[in-house]
Amino acid sequence: MIINLKMDNKLIRSFFAIPISPDCKQKIDTIEQELKNFLPSTIRWVTYNNLHVTLKFLGEFDSKLIPKIYKLIKIGLSPIRQFDLTFQNLGVFPNNLKPKVVWVGLVYPIQLLNIFQVIENAAYELGFPKEDRGFSPHVTIGRVNNDASHQAMIGAKINNLKVGEICLSHADRVVFYQSTLTPGGPVYSELLQLPLRL
Repeated sequence: MIINLKMDNKLIRSFFAIPISPDCKQKIDTIEQELKNFLPSTIRWVTYNNLHVTLKFLGEFDSKLIPKIYKLIKIGLSPIRQFDLTFQNLGVFPNNLKPKVVWVGLVYPIQLLNIFQVIENAAYELGFPKEDRGFSPHVTIGRVNNDASHQAMIGAKINNLKVGEICLSHADRVVFYQSTLTPGGPVYSELLQLPLRL
């Protein structure tokens, strides 16, 4: 379903993602609040409304191509059934010494990898490069500023935490988002919803 779209052929900042249930977002947000108590303020935390599982970040995308990518992905997703995601554990990218991203990990079925491949192929057909880092699904909960004096400490503290299972969320659709950068942080708007089979 194409929603919330003005066809004015403009470049938009965009990405594909799996939404997270409100209950699960609340539990992840609670963990964020707890982390703020003992981690330095050099981390920019992701707000409750912006929590999601990114499938592919496209960056600049010509809005006139949205109907085309919608058609390509809708066909590719047609046989894929809904599934559950289990969120668990914390970690950092790219490593503990110089972390840039704080994340929540997840356990996922093969359907999620299949969705990623459908989106990869559709985006490639429209001229976007394929991921060279492979598929590593997660939920970004914080971004670390370039402050070398704190990075190693952040990585070590996150690495020592034993969080275990956090929550379960049902994945019933893929969403194509527009990301608008504002002084208060990014604002996400849904442009496409692509439901999965029951």
